[in-house]
Amino acid sequence: MTEKKVIVERSAGAIIFRRQGGRVWYVLLQYATRNHWTFPRGRLEEGERPIDAARREIEEETGISRVKFIPGYKETIHFRYQWPPKTEDAEQRLKFITFYLGEVFARTIKISEEHKGFVWAPFEKAMKIIKHKNSRELLKKANAKILRMGVKKPPLVS
Repeated sequence: MTEKKVIVERSAGAIIFRRQGGRVWYVLLQYATRNHWTFPRGRLEEGERPIDAARREIEEETGISRVKFIPGYKETIHFRYQWPPKTEDAEQRLKFITFYLGEVFARTIKISEEHKGFVWAPFEKAMKIIKHKNSRELLKKANAKILRMGVKKPPLVS
């Protein structure tokens, strides 16, 4: 029996957030072909740095071009999968995704064709929507980083 070759893939993306009404809101994208929700992400192009790929993917998948990346948050996850799924001749793949934390000031999202929906959600709701454990862990770390930075509260109106 010969062992199948494992293909290594590298991607980058970001946990995108905005502040409004004294709260932090995260954007989640729903894939058109699968029913799970995730953060903007995609494969690195030849010679592309992960931070540049993350910026490009954010714009391609959400239409947002201005992102302020937060220093001190860079997390890499990895997982194995087969492609195409559930086929006899599926390739074994090992995927590494580097995530950054990005603050945006736009509320409007224009999703790409690879997605069928999006939502702006506060932390608690986002944690319920996200299916994969590693993505929930990323969000926990991102939320903790934002809380350490402090969230501006709106001024009191009399």
